[in-house]
Amino acid sequence: MPRALLAALALLVTYVALGLAVTYLPLGVLDRSEAWFAGKGVPLAAFFTRAGGFMVYATLCALTLLFGTIRRGWFGRALVIVATLLAGWLSSDFFKGLFGRARPEQWFAIHETSFGYASGHATLSLVFYGLWAYVVWRALPPSPLRTAIVTVLGLWIAAIGWSRLALGAHYPTDLLGGYLLGAALLVLAMRAVDRLTGRSPAAT
Repeated sequence: MPRALLAALALLVTYVALGLAVTYLPLGVLDRSEAWFAGKGVPLAAFFTRAGGFMVYATLCALTLLFGTIRRGWFGRALVIVATLLAGWLSSDFFKGLFGRARPEQWFAIHETSFGYASGHATLSLVFYGLWAYVVWRALPPSPLRTAIVTVLGLWIAAIGWSRLALGAHYPTDLLGGYLLGAALLVLAMRAVDRLTGRSPAAT
C-alpha cells in the first residue's frame, strides 16, 4: 500500500478516535484551557474567521483556476487544490453531523449554529493554504521568496485556527481534529500533485 495512503488512513483513524473520545467522555484538561483564549483579540479573530469563510474561498478558488488556465502546466495543480478544498468541506460537514458534538457555551462576535467537532476552519485552511504552500515549495527554487511565501501561509493557517478559539467557537480538540482531517486530505493531495508533475515525493 502506498505510504501516502497509509499516512492518510492513520491520520483519519486518529481523527475518528479523537472525535469519539471528545464527544462521549467528560471535558478534558486540554479543552478546559479554551477559557485561556476565548474573548481575547475578538476584532482580529473575527477578521481571520471571516477570511476562512465561503465567499473568500470561492473567490480564491476562482483565482486559482484562472491562474491554472493561463499558467502553462499549472491547470492540473489548480484542479487538485480546488478539489481538495471541496473534499475537505464535504467531509468536515459530514463528520460534524456524525459526531454531533456541542460547541462551547460562550461565544463572541459570531454565533455558530453547526456542531463543533471538528473545526471546519482548521480543516479548510490546512488543505487550501497548506497545499498552496506545498505547490510553491516544489515549484520554486530555494530562495528567501519561497521561504517567505511558505512561512506566511503557515502563519495564516495558524491565525485562522487561533481565531476559532478566541471567538469561543471551538474547543482546542475541535481544532486538533480539524487539522487531523485536513492533514489526511493534504497527504493525498500532495501525492496527487507529485504524480501530476512527475516528481518523486522525496525529491527536493
